[in-house]
Amino acid sequence: MSVKIEEYGNVCVIEVDGDFSAENAAAVRTAFDQCTENRRIVDFVMDFGKCPFIDSEGLETLLAMKRRSEDMFGQVKLAKVDDSCRTIFQLTRLEPRFELYDDLHAAMKTIR
Repeated sequence: MSVKIEEYGNVCVIEVDGDFSAENAAAVRTAFDQCTENRRIVDFVMDFGKCPFIDSEGLETLLAMKRRSEDMFGQVKLAKVDDSCRTIFQLTRLEPRFELYDDLHAAMKTIR
């Protein structure tokens, strides 16, 4: 399990490698806090290309990131979400709350 952080100008891409659960969720929260400190970065793209599963802690982390980013007039977009993770978003009725993209480039292009 690991989390990779890359900054592209004013956008932070966070890649989750493995299940988005306890350990990875904590690492994402830490990275998010560091990036948003002093509103340095407020736009995020979560790359789920290597993530086969999202649990409740991962979903709570995404919701918290989205709320906080929007409070700072930023955005959180999700890229490369596979079918099993899409099903989780559908079952929890959270799919309409997030913008899901098939690839990273498409998600990055939508950041204003």
